Amino acid sequence: MEWNRIKDQWEHYKVLARIRWGRISAEEFDLIAGRRELLAGQIHDVYGVSGDAAQMQIESWMAQQVEQST
Repeated sequence: MEWNRIKDQWEHYKVLARIRWGRISAEEFDLIAGRRELLAGQIHDVYGVSGDAAQMQIESWMAQQVEQST
């Protein structure tokens, strides 16, 4: 899955992202608004992992996502 698809359908994917990164608040997910760099920053801050590790987590999560039916 490409990030642009996730960004364009953020209202759907943020629910799934909250399941994966439950320590990040719903308000933060609203502020992230599909911006990958902000998601990576929140993962880094909240989970205490490196920036590279945050990006790897996002890559892994993206690979698990399937296209939303319209």
